[in-house]
Amino acid sequence: MNSKSIQNGPVHRISLKILIVLILITGIFFRFTNLDRKVYSFDESITSLRISGYTWTEMVQQDFQGKTISVEDLQQKYQHINPEKSWLDTIKGLATEEPQLPPLYFLLARFWVQLFGPQVATVRSLSAWMSLLVFPSIYWLCWELFRSAPAGWIAVIITAVSPFHVLYAQEARPYMMFVVLVLLSNAILLRALAKPAPTGAAPTKKIALQNNSSTFKSTSKFSKAVWFIYAIGITLGLYCSLLFLLVIFAHGIYVIITEKWQISKTLIAYLLASAVAIILFTPWIWVLINNSSKIEATVGLPHISRSLISSLKPLILITCRIFIDTHWAGGILKLGSSSIATDLIRLVVASILLLAIAHSIYLLCHSTPKRVWLFVLTAIGITTIALIAVGGVADRYLVPYILEIQLAISYLFTVKSVVATNSRKKKLWQLGLIAIISSEIISCSVNSQSQLWWNKYPSSTKYNPAVASIVNQAKKPLVISHGGNNLTGKILSFSYLLKPEIQLLLAVKPEQVKIPDGFSDVFLYRATEALKFELEKVQKYKITPIYKLGDVWLWRLEK
Repeated sequence: MNSKSIQNGPVHRISLKILIVLILITGIFFRFTNLDRKVYSFDESITSLRISGYTWTEMVQQDFQGKTISVEDLQQKYQHINPEKSWLDTIKGLATEEPQLPPLYFLLARFWVQLFGPQVATVRSLSAWMSLLVFPSIYWLCWELFRSAPAGWIAVIITAVSPFHVLYAQEARPYMMFVVLVLLSNAILLRALAKPAPTGAAPTKKIALQNNSSTFKSTSKFSKAVWFIYAIGITLGLYCSLLFLLVIFAHGIYVIITEKWQISKTLIAYLLASAVAIILFTPWIWVLINNSSKIEATVGLPHISRSLISSLKPLILITCRIFIDTHWAGGILKLGSSSIATDLIRLVVASILLLAIAHSIYLLCHSTPKRVWLFVLTAIGITTIALIAVGGVADRYLVPYILEIQLAISYLFTVKSVVATNSRKKKLWQLGLIAIISSEIISCSVNSQSQLWWNKYPSSTKYNPAVASIVNQAKKPLVISHGGNNLTGKILSFSYLLKPEIQLLLAVKPEQVKIPDGFSDVFLYRATEALKFELEKVQKYKITPIYKLGDVWLWRLEK
């Protein structure tokens, strides 16, 4: 690695290797610091429910019948490992209630909790440890794609402190596993496709990222072993997330184009590997077919979106958030307390980032062989078009898109700040790289100290800390809530902020709510209109809103 181009820049002559190590340490620190600080979200509490082996239907049938149960007992039963439930119950719960979620992550999480315990930090630490595999994976992918060590290291440091990667590294969900498997499957595919350069080949006119060669050289030959590993990799990807189908489809388009639309050994090998993966995934395909009605009831089946503009706006926000977090629910520049000045700064920052990304893609297409830019654009295009088409634009779904954007940006800064010969421009681009890394570190620093953030589903958690504080201050409170399966995740998430001894009264039907004596305060948490009618009009209680006017989540109940 040529570090002289960096040593004479604005990093005060700290060697590039030391700088990389420091950034890596910083990224690792952010992944493991305050793992239990942020609220345990709706989805995370459902993860723990799956780990326990119980279903939300069983939870409603057993403990949403108007009986009181302590927070401690509720969590012990539905958020911890239970001896009467096995890993088969975890699979059964997913198959019958959330078939859109393949079981690989949840089974691994169950074994993780058995080994290390059910605490919030412990459950989340599985994703944090998985996220460390991103570093070697993205380096390997850069090597297979660009044949450049500098590009690999720049990609590593960009992802090390990326707000996107750090946030989802602290999420008890399968997103980090998905990231790692996407990177590995990409790298394995490129390794399987690698072909030796013709003997005596003339140097290419494309920009060279290696000091010793400007041509793509490989000693790899067509290997059944590599294709077998690829088949296993994409099988694991499918059992991690159904969105991996987009990755496989993008790979297929790439192979077909690179093979010039001809039936070749390479194309046949890809088709066979994909067929093996689909066959191995057949058991879960059967689950999906037999439980399609459940998917429709829980998340809705994909449908064609009619508004392109409505999808482009969140896509732009997500693209910028890869490098600097400015989401309204928490970020460097909060929309919730916006002014003309902050909105202007926000617009300028977003414009600069989007221009840099556009320039990186242009440079990639202009200065790399077809096999490089086509790989990046295929992943970006397939993922974006598919998710915009069905109105599914969200950070956690756009993993292949986000990773390819980071690869393009890494290539841009490699060319401009390492390979370039103009020292003045090189220093300017080095400053730009420092600005990107600094914005990421600042974003991670802010969100690491926050209890709420955009990835914690604000609609389900935004007032929970304040509401829990009110309940916890009461001498002997009772918390009442009413609902069915849709309430299970909300009440479980809320319970993590309550004292263990606090009593809950949960009911499916409003008439099941009969308030016992002996409590100093009785609260209604996110009460439905049906429950309020039952208590106010039928049982003649006085209901007073406590928190928060206009969007009340907590009421006090008095006779």
